[in-house]
Amino acid sequence: MSRRRAGHGSKALLGLALLAAPEAWAQPNSDPQPVEASIEIVQAPGSEACADKEAVFRSIRRLFPEREFRQGDPSSQNAARARVTIRPLSPGHEAVVTLLPPRQGERIIREEDESCRGLADALALAFVMLVAPPEPSAESSRADVATKPEATAQGSPKPAETKTPAPEERVPVPARVPESKGRTHSYRAGFGASFVGGFGVLSEPALGAGGELELFHERGWGLSLQGLRLWATPAEAEGGSVTLTLWGGLVGPCYRFRLGETGRLDGCLRFGIGSQRAEVQGFVSPESGNFPWEVLVPSVSYRYGLAGLGERLSGFVRVGFVGQLRPQSFSVRRADSEENLEIASAPKFGVMTDIGLVFGTGPF
Repeated sequence: MSRRRAGHGSKALLGLALLAAPEAWAQPNSDPQPVEASIEIVQAPGSEACADKEAVFRSIRRLFPEREFRQGDPSSQNAARARVTIRPLSPGHEAVVTLLPPRQGERIIREEDESCRGLADALALAFVMLVAPPEPSAESSRADVATKPEATAQGSPKPAETKTPAPEERVPVPARVPESKGRTHSYRAGFGASFVGGFGVLSEPALGAGGELELFHERGWGLSLQGLRLWATPAEAEGGSVTLTLWGGLVGPCYRFRLGETGRLDGCLRFGIGSQRAEVQGFVSPESGNFPWEVLVPSVSYRYGLAGLGERLSGFVRVGFVGQLRPQSFSVRRADSEENLEIASAPKFGVMTDIGLVFGTGPF
């Protein structure tokens, strides 16, 4: 029995011979409902020539004419949403297809052709198999027809008279796109830096810097840890001054909301603890010292993926409302009386803002 070899050199198309006969998937007695779909394509440097989402949808319409796939809003919860990350991987390219919540699933496709020929068809098949796979009965029945030997009327095989089907009569069985053994982007770790300013954070307006670490699950829950270094403007009275500085940290749970393709909104409730250093100058008996700083800071922040780097680098603006758990005030005693004169008043509430950048290990 002679066999023909496929002439195409792309491994991404291996097992996609079914694409030449899409009617093999069709179910004559079914009327599938339209599927609302949204596909986000992220091309790493070196893979710009590979398929975009328009090319993938064209392949879906061509390969599965019996099904209706409509391009949906990426923010719609009713749409079957997927993110495709394509990166160069010698030889060729690697594409990771990941369904976004509430759906789950992932496929990895290897394409050894440097020009990415055939990748659009492979991505189309992988996406349809994840979100709207065909009925398995059709596939199994076609496989039986392709593999069952011809028998004589008496029930015994006649090898000498068995005819080899013509090439156009062969019904290929599609190979499954391999599933990954683990989800590669369940968690995203990030680290960043920011400029920080606030009123009511210390007794006087303060400016400084912050560094932070974060860990988020793909479902939105996360943890934020931020270190702070702040300097307050001096509080002056009676010819002297009190200048406060702060070493502190904020930690607490967060939740991340998706706003389109490149926007995110984070809500956090963080607890802060640290040490205020009071430097006293200009008085007869200056007594500098360290004092505790304890706050509760609910905050919201908006993040935006930077152009071309939305998977890794994002900028953010954060606003937090500061509630002092142990307000501290600073006063001096007049030399000619027992009266205390308040120099720096104790804040009860304040506002803190950040603007900065965060670099992450995966999609933000």
